[in-house]
Amino acid sequence: MASPEGDLALTVKELSNVYEELTLLYRMSEVFSFLSIDEICLRMAEEAVNSIGVEMSAVLIADEGNQNLHTKAFRGCWDDKRVFPRDEGVIWKAIDSKKPSAFCALAETEHQAYFPGLTSLMVCPILGKARVMGALVVSGKGSGEEFLSSDSKLLMAITSQAGLAIENALLYKELESLLVGAIKALVKALEASSCWTAGHTERVTEYALAIGRTLGVNADLLERLKISALLHDIGKIATPKEILNKNDALDEEEWREIKRHPLLGAEILVELQQFEDIILSIKYHHEHWDGRNGLFKLKHGEIPLMARILSVADAFDAMTSDRPYRSMMTRDDAVSEIVSCSGTQFDPAVVDAFLIWIKGSGPTPQHQVS
Repeated sequence: MASPEGDLALTVKELSNVYEELTLLYRMSEVFSFLSIDEICLRMAEEAVNSIGVEMSAVLIADEGNQNLHTKAFRGCWDDKRVFPRDEGVIWKAIDSKKPSAFCALAETEHQAYFPGLTSLMVCPILGKARVMGALVVSGKGSGEEFLSSDSKLLMAITSQAGLAIENALLYKELESLLVGAIKALVKALEASSCWTAGHTERVTEYALAIGRTLGVNADLLERLKISALLHDIGKIATPKEILNKNDALDEEEWREIKRHPLLGAEILVELQQFEDIILSIKYHHEHWDGRNGLFKLKHGEIPLMARILSVADAFDAMTSDRPYRSMMTRDDAVSEIVSCSGTQFDPAVVDAFLIWIKGSGPTPQHQVS
């Protein structure tokens, strides 16, 4: 007959396990929400090793057709080139049943040949709300210990949070793809209205992203910069076509109209509340670093970083492209002009990053200028 002390000890242990699981759930939900899919998978593999003390963990993600599993991240000894096609094997069974499977003595089961070299195995499905994400595979508990129910609970806590985070990240990517597609359609409509702007947006986007990477900006800001670059001239939709397509030099009044396009672009996009930083980057991308020129007379840090990057990328493409009132500059001349305007028109740090890029890889071949 169990003693009160023994019952109490068992209750305390159960409470400790529940607390550990809840703590892990909270920590994972906080961490995963800020990570990319690759980072989520890597963190999942690391947490599996750390939380239950296994020698190997591997995160397998299903392809779009949900017919094959590919390794996305792993820790320990694992064949990351192996592909697991849909079959009756233990991994797909765990996924289809939506339940974990554990084998403490793998050599004594029918699955030994399926996982040569592994002595034990636990498979936990990674599931989103509406789709299968993949599976977490672990093996080799320390000192030959058996897998416990608390182990499967902890791993399922990890995979449940990771599955939702991966699903959300995939949905975000799909929405982002739709958004970028819509933006590109708008840009094509803009560039179709002027024979002088074809390809400009694509090139400015390439240059801006290259400068951003050289500056070391994070992946999230790079995505925002990409959208900013794609939309930076959207205000020209409201510019009269006769000005955009004029074959002679623009007069003073026409220049004033052209210079309004950053403000017009911001006004066009104002309803996109989630794009506030992007709208400000578009609005201020022709401001000068020293504040002496530009529509709003902002200077230095008052100008958003993305706008400062766009300013250099936009100017470089404009100088190395033909215009109705002048011929294109050579690349060297355009670079010299940007250097000469560092500290006045352009942010010196952005110019330094531009020079590192241009002297290294530079524009892609189809965008090279003479």
